[in-house]
Order: sequence, then structure tokens, then C-alpha cells
Amino acid sequence: MKTLMRRGWEDKIKGFAKRKGADVVGIAPVERFEKAPKGFNPRDVMSDAQSVIVIGKYFPIGVLNGKSRAAITRVYENLFGALDNCAYELSCFIEKRGGRALAIPADMPYLSWDAEKQHGRGDLSHKHAAVLAGLGQLGRNSLLMTPEFGNRVNLTSIVTNLPLKGDPLFKEVLCTGCNLCIRSCPAKAIRRGKVAQKQCRKFHMMTTPRGFKLFACWECRRVCPVHGKIGQ
Repeated sequence: MKTLMRRGWEDKIKGFAKRKGADVVGIAPVERFEKAPKGFNPRDVMSDAQSVIVIGKYFPIGVLNGKSRAAITRVYENLFGALDNCAYELSCFIEKRGGRALAIPADMPYLSWDAEKQHGRGDLSHKHAAVLAGLGQLGRNSLLMTPEFGNRVNLTSIVTNLPLKGDPLFKEVLCTGCNLCIRSCPAKAIRRGKVAQKQCRKFHMMTTPRGFKLFACWECRRVCPVHGKIGQ
């Protein structure tokens, strides 16, 4: 671990992640997670965790504005796979230099499931970790909003035992409170920063006559006027 603890390795980690396809990268010291729910703190998955690295990839606005549910489904599948691959490569990069790393899946599988509420949670909330890593703020649709891409990013996280320097918390206001996401939700599932997953799931997925599972709704993401620096 002595190699990675040298000054400046935060930049090397970020640079490697971006070379492997990450569009945004942030770092949060584990101390920032003190308010995480029991069982969902970084130290619940790695007892000697010191830092969390959060990476994000851009979601194309053209797919959101299009009419192809097959296309949006494939983009999500590709994004989740690319994020998991990037997190895997970054974990190997860290461990080959003396640290230890644990990549949390970008999406499935996850263990926590409330059948009554149809509410699932991963081992770590990527969007909350992203806020603690200074990448942006949460909007009223509960999605992370970034200055680079608005809410059009998907995320994953890597827990490590390296004591890395955290990025400054994001202080700007991106969510203007326009409530477009709340008004546009066909399931009426959004309530100022929280989403009722049971209601959302009724519209979010569909099954084709042949049995394919497709993403059917991301209206809250599509109507958001905060586009960031691209996708205007």
C-alpha cells in the first residue's frame, strides 16, 4: 500500500478510470458516510474501508427523446456492463499497487429487497456516494444531477482501504425546483426527492409478446431541463 499512499495518486486513479471509459470520477472519505443506513455503510462491505471512488458514464439524450424501448434497454445494459468493467479494471489497478478494492455492482444483483414495497437496494447507494464524492446533487426525481451532464449519468462505486483525499462537496444548485419530473411521472411515484418503487415499477418496465423485458419509462429523466454542458 505504500506506493499508492504517495501524494498525487488520487489523480492517477482518476486518470486511469477515465482512460477506461469513466466520464466523471469523485472520491469520498469513508467518514462522510456516517449517516448511511445500517448495513449500507462502506465499512459494512469492507471492514477497513477508508475511501469510496465513484465513477459515472453519460446516458445519451437522443435515446431518451427517441421512441425505441429496445434501444433504451440496450443502452442501459451496455452502461451497466461498461461501469462494472471499469470498476473491475480500477480495482485491479489499485490492488496491483498495494491497496485493496471492492467494486459494488452498478445495478443487479443486490440482496436487499422489500417484497411489499418492491424496493431494492444495493450494498451501497451510488447516487448518495456520488454526492459525498462531490460529483453533484440529488434532484427532486432522486437522480444525481451533475454540472457536466445534468441527470444523464449512471454510476457505480469502488470501496477501497486506501486513505485517499476526498473531493470538495458540490455547492452549486442545479435542481431549480421546477417540478417537471413530478408532474410528468405517469405513475405519480415521485414525492420531492423520493420515489415509490412499487408505483414506479408498474410503468418502468414492460414485457414484449415474445417475453423480452424492456425499459419502458424514464420520463423524469427525459423532461429535466438541466442538461449540463452537452446534450442541449
